[in-house]
Amino acid sequence: MRDFHLKFFVDRPYPDGIEELLYTKDKEIQWAPEASGAYVIGANKGMVFPYPWGHSPIFWIGESRALRKCFAEHRKYTFSAKRERESTTWWPRYQYGASFGATVAWYAVRGAQFPNRLQYDLLVAFYGRYGALPLANSHWPSGLRPIQGDQDG
Repeated sequence: MRDFHLKFFVDRPYPDGIEELLYTKDKEIQWAPEASGAYVIGANKGMVFPYPWGHSPIFWIGESRALRKCFAEHRKYTFSAKRERESTTWWPRYQYGASFGATVAWYAVRGAQFPNRLQYDLLVAFYGRYGALPLANSHWPSGLRPIQGDQDG
């Protein structure tokens, strides 16, 4: 994933940072901020996933009150999913990372903003550009619910 894959989020033209999550030698992930914020994880090496209105390497959008700790957990569980893929069931965000790599881009909260609101804004922008939530996001955020078809149809 590259920064141009994040252009769907027009509120901020560039993320506050972007790093390869799995193949860094920094086991403590010192490059990650200790701040609150929202983040996007995408596949590496040119891998993109089909969405209704285009293709994107992004497979997860999340939020955290402690980004560094959150990234360390993602890294730990993604490596575990890679090693133990046959014996354990993993959340899709870890399976996608284990199979396709994981680059993380983050947006720190600003002012009185909350991480969950920032995540909501990212999800709405992603949906508006690609016509679906990222593949590994398993639930709709409140306020962004699909309109079901006619109940009689």
